[in-house]
Amino acid sequence: MISTQILKNSNWFTKFSINFLAFVGSVNVCLFIALPLLPFHLSKFIMPLGLISLAIAILFSVGFSIYWQVKEKKGNFNSERWHLWLTSLLRYWLALHISIFGFEKLMGINFAPSFHGNDTPAGLLNGQELTWIYYSYSYGISIVVAFFQIVGSYLLLYRKTILVGVSMLLPVMFNILLINIFYGIGPITTFTALTMVLGLSYLLYQRKQEILALFKSFENNLPSIGSRSFRNIARILCLIIPILFLVQYKTNVYASSKYFGKWKVETLKRNGKLIADDAWEKDTTAWKTIYFEERGKLLFTPNPYKYDDDTSIFMKYEYNEEKDAIKVISYEKNPERPDTIAVKINKFKGNSMEWNMIFYKDTIQMQLKKEL
Repeated sequence: MISTQILKNSNWFTKFSINFLAFVGSVNVCLFIALPLLPFHLSKFIMPLGLISLAIAILFSVGFSIYWQVKEKKGNFNSERWHLWLTSLLRYWLALHISIFGFEKLMGINFAPSFHGNDTPAGLLNGQELTWIYYSYSYGISIVVAFFQIVGSYLLLYRKTILVGVSMLLPVMFNILLINIFYGIGPITTFTALTMVLGLSYLLYQRKQEILALFKSFENNLPSIGSRSFRNIARILCLIIPILFLVQYKTNVYASSKYFGKWKVETLKRNGKLIADDAWEKDTTAWKTIYFEERGKLLFTPNPYKYDDDTSIFMKYEYNEEKDAIKVISYEKNPERPDTIAVKINKFKGNSMEWNMIFYKDTIQMQLKKEL
């Protein structure tokens, strides 16, 4: 049952919230459906028409909420009736809009394969392109998300199942909102996701009394184990042990972090002979890039433009922090008995260094410059 405080004699901000969410959300979903259907020669009007419509809806929400507040104080306004009508409008536009996204996923419209994106190096993709390719990789995950969006939306249409619908939709839509924000999906899409999350949160807020009562009814009444001191120590250890473990782990793994990155091989000499810049086209050991990764991973690749797993050499390395020395472990010739190669690093200046090593009887000297 919805709190009577929300239905009657609520403050102005509560009135504005339900007005904003109901009217602005409804206008937004209408624009979402109608504007893409405009003829191509009218497409230039989509953005200004959409912004003007949303601005009018926002101004109307402010004006009507003020009017509502004034009339309510005079005692001649049916607040309960308007709350119910606006809440219903909120529920229906949420169900309509979110279910559209769900059916788009089922029909392969949302997260459709990006053919040019698949052929673009990951480092050149922006946040939106990365997100699209990530989710389009698996149709199965689209089905799962679509299930929650469609079923949750359908549950919003019935008063008895509103809370179940909100419980299904809010985690999904909140996750989508975070992706929109932190991956730079776009202001319009982010605004739409934000209104959905706020709308669902408002529906949840309407049932706050029942939700709090529900949590209180499930308090753990089982007997405690051990003394209070023992339980407190165990709780503290559950927080401290992960921190200590990760501090120690990071100290070891990131001891060589000053070398982490993508290093361009500016010059390569083998047995004192300078290797030509274009030798990589025919010689896979004419390395042009070295990727120095965490957790002891080292990759030598000849292609200066992209990483190619077929022509690259994967190695491991061991770092001695006291001596600031590196040993490279090669599995190329004998994976069962790998070769350990000592690397002498000279002239390290943060973004440049010189490597000297003996690789399968060849004396290698490389001038490296850090790019990333």
